[in-house]
Amino acid sequence: FPLRGHRDPVRGDRAAGRGDRPDQGCLLMIPKLAGLFLVLVCEDMGVKQYIEDSFQEKEERETLIPSVVLRKVYNRGFLLDALDQHPELVRGSSLLLGAGVLVYDVWLFLQKGRKLRKLGMAFLSAGALSNIYDRVIRGKVIDYIGFRSKYKFLSRITANLADFYVVIGGVLAALGRKK
Repeated sequence: FPLRGHRDPVRGDRAAGRGDRPDQGCLLMIPKLAGLFLVLVCEDMGVKQYIEDSFQEKEERETLIPSVVLRKVYNRGFLLDALDQHPELVRGSSLLLGAGVLVYDVWLFLQKGRKLRKLGMAFLSAGALSNIYDRVIRGKVIDYIGFRSKYKFLSRITANLADFYVVIGGVLAALGRKK
């Protein structure tokens, strides 16, 4: 490949702006987002292991943030224990959806630009991987961020960092869709 901005002696065009390969900015972004992905996955998995080792099931501890508590809750299903009576279905569909996200990530990260969308998918994929790991290896997801509210529904919700990563990633990816 000719150097950026130099003429290709065969084609006569300039290397800059050719659409047949990712640009350098795209290639430089991949290691940064891969690093972010690894940090996010390790952060959530580390906190899950701390909660697993240090809390009794359903134990609650105060945090510095009002109305937010740490508690250890096992989620054997999806959101709010949906389908918890069908662990093989939950595990299999999680793996299938994870494979779909992986295929999309590979395709997306080979595209030029789309930086906000790529950032969003790094967050979303990190959250998905951490929760899929829990479902496949542990047979349940460890949730640990709870809320105290006058509304019973909100007080029942317990999440983990991976859940927040999925939401943040989905929002960023959606915002990155607009040109």
